[in-house]
Amino acid sequence: MKKNILPILVVLAGLAITLHWLNITPSGIYQKFFAVGSTVCHQIPSHSFHQGETQFALCARCAGLYLGSIIGLGYFFTQGKKCGLPSRGYLILLVMLFLIWAGDGLNSFISDFLNRPFLYQTTNLTRLATGFGMGLVMATALMTLFNVSVWKDAQKDALLHHPLQIAGYFAASLATGFLTLNSGQILFTALSYISIGTVMLIVMMLYTVFWVIMSRREAQFTNLKPLGVFLAAGFVTAMLQITLLFLLRSWLLG
Repeated sequence: MKKNILPILVVLAGLAITLHWLNITPSGIYQKFFAVGSTVCHQIPSHSFHQGETQFALCARCAGLYLGSIIGLGYFFTQGKKCGLPSRGYLILLVMLFLIWAGDGLNSFISDFLNRPFLYQTTNLTRLATGFGMGLVMATALMTLFNVSVWKDAQKDALLHHPLQIAGYFAASLATGFLTLNSGQILFTALSYISIGTVMLIVMMLYTVFWVIMSRREAQFTNLKPLGVFLAAGFVTAMLQITLLFLLRSWLLG
């Protein structure tokens, strides 16, 4: 009986939190997606891309990070249940991409504080580019964590293991970045929606792993069907976090 009630309770909780979210956020679909972005990003206008009067739902750095992450996750989802660590060379590359992303962010922060360039002039283009680099780090780490935590039949091979994967990722990132900078209103808005959808996906996956570990069900699943209640719990928890962070930011900003 308890096992039958649990999925119902999770669904009801998800509906309740989602309805509350829809009620407390500004009217309009784009404004509600923009509100999701406000829980993970500062959304400073000068650090963000615009198409006419429409501001991208994330700053340039976060846009690169989450658009890059969905490129990587989309590819890794096709690679099976691989959970091994990349070889030393690829780990060094991922660490370098992380350091470049963090360094550009720190330089931007200090430059804004000093009101002048610190090490160099950070631009929205450097923010976007370093964000895409970090997107590969995020996708590789998250998909590896998910596979090793969830799948009983996970493979020991590494998700990232061939130079063509790197080339393909950065080619896709270059194309996506070009579209972000040069697209019309419809595509620009669509990319903004995709970036926010990626925020939701990443947070949901992390909480799914959390609930699997908390339930002591690590590495016990062979397909998505029995994982459904954990995915639903991940979504509910993600919505709860986003709602609470939105309320906190609204309170702090008055």
